[in-house]
Amino acid sequence: MQTEEQLKQLVKEKYSEIALQSTDNNKASCCGAGGCSTEVYNIMTDDYSQLEGYNPDADLGLGCGLPIQFAKIKRGDVVVDLGSGAGNDCFIARKETGETGKVIGIDFTDAMIEKARTNAEKLGFHNVEFRYGDIEKIPITANIADVIVSNCV
Repeated sequence: MQTEEQLKQLVKEKYSEIALQSTDNNKASCCGAGGCSTEVYNIMTDDYSQLEGYNPDADLGLGCGLPIQFAKIKRGDVVVDLGSGAGNDCFIARKETGETGKVIGIDFTDAMIEKARTNAEKLGFHNVEFRYGDIEKIPITANIADVIVSNCV
């Protein structure tokens, strides 16, 4: 039996691989297809592409729903996304917070943080930041967040 740390390391390795592969492969790697097929039959294939703030480079096809639509984010809010991946939910949340708000994405995979930071830089989003961290020891100050979201983590 694997220890908790061994399991976390395995997840980090798998998500590092996912960060570097195509979105089509990603859609078949999480909630989608099984090990014997790449056909995606996921009932959780909500379409992000019509939401303001959506960026295709940040959409790795790993989400299971659209939590931002139900999070009741207001202008000026500080939003924390646990398991932020390449930043898709963060960028959509940023649209809701406006320029006066802030979004903090937290992920424990270096490759995902790097991809998210690259996406934020390309988009010129200066009120979205990505921090390396374990969601069991969240790297933020207490009582800073107005809204916390997590999608398929």
